[in-house]
Amino acid sequence: MRVPAASRLRTYLPAAAAGILAVAGFAALHAASRPYVSAHPASDEPYNLVVEGFRSGHVWLAKEAPGALAAAANPYDFATYRPYLKAPWGLIDLSYYRGHLYAYFGVTPAVILFWPYRILTGSALRQSTAVLLFSVAGYGVAVALGLAAWRRYYPGVGAWAGAAIALLLASATTLPVFLVRPGLYEVSISCAFSLVMLSLAGLWAAWHGGKGRVAAIAAASLAYGLAVGARPSLLFGAVILLFPAAASLWGRIRGRAAGPWVRELLAALLPISAVGAGLAAYNDLRFDDPFQFGHDFQLSGNSVAGAKSFDPRFIWDNFRIYFLEPLRWHGGFPYVWEPVCPPLARGHLPVEFFFGLLTNLPILLAAALVPWVCSGALPERGGGGPLNRGALVPAVLFVLVAATICCYAGATSRYLLDFAPALALLAVLGFLGVMRSDPGPAQARLPLAALRRVGRWAVLAALVYSVAIGWLLALALSSFYRGAEQGLSLVNSGRIEEGARVYEGVCRINPDFRGQAELGIGSALVARGRAAEGTAYLESAVRDDPHLEAAEFNLGRSLMTLGRYGESAAALGRAVELDPYDGEAEADLGVVLARLGRLDQAIGHLKAAVRLDPALGQARSNLETLEAIARSRGR
Repeated sequence: MRVPAASRLRTYLPAAAAGILAVAGFAALHAASRPYVSAHPASDEPYNLVVEGFRSGHVWLAKEAPGALAAAANPYDFATYRPYLKAPWGLIDLSYYRGHLYAYFGVTPAVILFWPYRILTGSALRQSTAVLLFSVAGYGVAVALGLAAWRRYYPGVGAWAGAAIALLLASATTLPVFLVRPGLYEVSISCAFSLVMLSLAGLWAAWHGGKGRVAAIAAASLAYGLAVGARPSLLFGAVILLFPAAASLWGRIRGRAAGPWVRELLAALLPISAVGAGLAAYNDLRFDDPFQFGHDFQLSGNSVAGAKSFDPRFIWDNFRIYFLEPLRWHGGFPYVWEPVCPPLARGHLPVEFFFGLLTNLPILLAAALVPWVCSGALPERGGGGPLNRGALVPAVLFVLVAATICCYAGATSRYLLDFAPALALLAVLGFLGVMRSDPGPAQARLPLAALRRVGRWAVLAALVYSVAIGWLLALALSSFYRGAEQGLSLVNSGRIEEGARVYEGVCRINPDFRGQAELGIGSALVARGRAAEGTAYLESAVRDDPHLEAAEFNLGRSLMTLGRYGESAAALGRAVELDPYDGEAEADLGVVLARLGRLDQAIGHLKAAVRLDPALGQARSNLETLEAIARSRGR
């Protein structure tokens, strides 16, 4: 029986309302991020520099590289390029190769969004805006997939299910936390997310469509190829493109009616292969290697020379970080903060903001119910077969991409968007299967109806909890960033007491920040001639965060101005141990040791300072003076 259009529209109204509410939340998080992600003009952001390079007829950024890198024996030595990571150069996370700078991230966002925007408007698109656009687009496609599964296989679940699907996918995909800081990395990740969702939509159409099946597979292949162009770590997940052809071939082998599996196989292979060939050519033009995306030439914020970026030994650490670690709770709104980082394998890079998916977003555990609920799909809608095959696609995608990411030496919550959405789509299927009013064959085997009711309430509770945690965590992170930025601005402008009050609120959200807050306050006090007060704050900073090199460095300088040379030498020595690439710390330590009469040690540290940072002219002058004194003494 045909359902009236007005009735269908009313069915989707709760989903539309919830989706609009979620997108409004995304936009609010994006707007709140402007103070700390929009420091530079949009035209100076890397993806726009990629576009300007293309418009000038070359593949490198429209940004000059420091001549010192070309002259260096090894430009990838951390001590060599470190001075150029900060302003005015700002080369952090770019790649350098043979005199030119590159964005090592995938080129796809520049081709499909930044360049068209530049052509249409004549201006540069801000990267944070691109992150929002990609995220909203991917979210919209994910919700459309969830709604399609609901209406096709579980229409007995009421209209409220549409709102539940929209809220589940808004939260369990980790989009709220992801959008708190929409910077450079997030452009490529959100672009890949939107394209992977489009690829899944194409495969859904292939499973459930008619004569357009081959075209749907080709579209899915093209979208996934472009996603790999944005995030090469998604490559192994491309195996999902072969599933429709494999199913058709298996049907032919079993003697059943089957689709044209050869055409389906070609549709799966040719578009992504064409994109891959384009990426290989682009990489070869940039780095003389078709398989090099620039990672080996990255100017990273950490010393990664000789480090192995992908290694199975990181799997267990990252599995705990991404799936198991529970949040920390406290008494003040928004109540939650990231877990305490567990001990990590040797060679693992520092972990950025993170949280465990399964322990903190328990609705994702509903994905484990998929084999059970798929067998209960409505027989008049084709039985569980198409749904089982459709569920296999995000399941395999999730496993392959998550395994790849877990092998990486670094970990951060933004990487969750590579695989959490596939898990969230599986959770939607599990949720719908549990919520259906008429039990299917598998559910009918449950001994008691009461057990089904308990299961439904448990899944509903998991959904409500997960939605709340997803947004509370985003609010916590957003409040932390804004508060830290405001506190820094206040203390640097001389309003130190106001800044201290703001920092106190920030430390209630993130107790691990107290050392950084005391560093900011103490450094501001010292800079304004209040050395004794500032030193007290800096001493507290090193007690609260013994690994904070900047606190040891500033404490050493402050103690030096107070004439406490022995304590200053100790603090600067700890700073050098914490950061062996800090030329300024080496230079100051050399000065303090000279004042203590330890001439040979002073010369050694000044030599190290000049080697680490040749631009330290005062250190070179001090070195020449001390060497002259040493020669006069016959040393």
